[in-house]
Amino acid sequence: MGITVLLADSIVDVRQMERNLLQREPDIEVVGEAADDPEAMMLIKALEPQIVLTDFSIRSTGKIFAKQIKSQHPTTKILSVTELKGRYVTNFVKIFGADELLDRSQLETELITTVRFIALVKLRA
Repeated sequence: MGITVLLADSIVDVRQMERNLLQREPDIEVVGEAADDPEAMMLIKALEPQIVLTDFSIRSTGKIFAKQIKSQHPTTKILSVTELKGRYVTNFVKIFGADELLDRSQLETELITTVRFIALVKLRA
């Protein structure tokens, strides 16, 4: 069984880019896509992905969403993608439940490596 990922982002083009990057890999399966938090929660319950890939910004509901996922699905791992910078952002995101943080500017070069890292290290912890 491969690594299962749910994409949760309000921007269709972002989800499509993420899907294009992930679906090239034989060991990674995108099991669903959600445009908002309620749809994502419904799909997480139905599909039980190992990883949820979601956007994070200070003004977004991402911080509440991450806590909601962790409270209802504690084994699901969260990979937050952000354009925000700085060490405080990393700490802030992790306080709210994200397992890893990926700078949006590194999405094309680091997404696959980060997803595999979560699967190999975080899912087995």
